Amino acid sequence: MTAIISEEQVKKLREAHVAVPDVNETCIWCSACVAIAPDVFELNDDGLSEVVSRENYEGLEVDDAIAACPVDAISWVE
Repeated sequence: MTAIISEEQVKKLREAHVAVPDVNETCIWCSACVAIAPDVFELNDDGLSEVVSRENYEGLEVDDAIAACPVDAISWVE
């Protein structure tokens, strides 16, 4: 299992003006985002999507995962 991004990492990336994907509490564990962008999202033990820690999320199909989310649980945090 890969490292899930921490609040501290999100803060540092935002300070560096790097957009970070976020999954909110409306996630229904459909796993569409994981299928579309497995380098960015993975399911936790409860079956909910979480963002994987990376230095950059550009070019990793995040926009496609956002568009595919049936409950609009994913967005960019800038």
